[in-house]
Amino acid sequence: MHLEFRHLRVLLTVAEAGSIRRAAARLQLSQPATSAQLKRIEHELGGPLFIRSAEGVTPNEKGQYVLRCARDLVVGFDRLREHARSAAEPAAENAAPLRAGGAAGPLVPLLISALFELVPERRLTIDARRSVHTVVKALSRAKCDIAVFGEFPGFPVPVGESVATRTLLREPVFVLLSEEHPLASREAVGLHDLRDEEWAMPEADESGVHAYLHLTCQSAGFTPHIAHVTSDLSVAQLLVAGRRAVCGVWPTADVPAPGTVQRPLLDVPFHRRLQLAWNTESVSAQIVEAVGERLLAGYLSLVRQRPQYLAWWEAGGAEFALGAGGGAAGPASPAL
Repeated sequence: MHLEFRHLRVLLTVAEAGSIRRAAARLQLSQPATSAQLKRIEHELGGPLFIRSAEGVTPNEKGQYVLRCARDLVVGFDRLREHARSAAEPAAENAAPLRAGGAAGPLVPLLISALFELVPERRLTIDARRSVHTVVKALSRAKCDIAVFGEFPGFPVPVGESVATRTLLREPVFVLLSEEHPLASREAVGLHDLRDEEWAMPEADESGVHAYLHLTCQSAGFTPHIAHVTSDLSVAQLLVAGRRAVCGVWPTADVPAPGTVQRPLLDVPFHRRLQLAWNTESVSAQIVEAVGERLLAGYLSLVRQRPQYLAWWEAGGAEFALGAGGGAAGPASPAL
């Protein structure tokens, strides 16, 4: 078998779906056919790319590298196709709107507010998506000018040559527990203490969220049991309140719900980098600097509104969040 471009999309679909069965449904193939095709691709690339288990599949170390390369190639091909098509289209009007997007929860409204303030005379269009890669693809195709999104360590989001990025800060993942859970009485929870829990997680996607959970938990000595999959936080909250699951939450989210408590994880095993990205051909450096400052200030205002997060922040969390590239939008780490 010769490796073809379509095989890269198969690999990405399997990684995004998190199981052969779900990948087969998306590819409109039978499960045996998808499994056989994946094995042929793995053979062509020199060996297994996924760890197979009863819960599904997760990329191994070699698989993570291959998937990063595959995403770069797919994004590059899509850009080539889009640019070839747009070359035949009439030039856009000079008074084009400023196109903003995002997939990072509370940062999207903060971005919109900043742009309303900074360019009030400019028409603004918004494209907020669940998928980080959909947002980044729009940036790379010059269909979006400026956006915010989250990125997991070890799973960088590939961007086009005309797109620049800046890390605003590193946001920790807290754990949501039932208020009756034995660990709820602690101020912070060790990841290993969750080894026997069932997890509620959003659907696996190209961000690598499931693989990130698996790899991090495995480094703590256990394999997480993802028993529930939902993108609806209210469903996850019900499962947690009923002691059917635990789940990770962003500390800026409007939780906990009745019957639940939110706790930080010791040593911050999980986090994401909150990124500001822009098209260098359509957004000036001055706008980027001003937007970055307002996003960070707005985020710190959210921290002050979340007592649990504020306590973590003031107990040394700010150094983690704003260090190592975080808080780059301003000249210094602002105080709360």
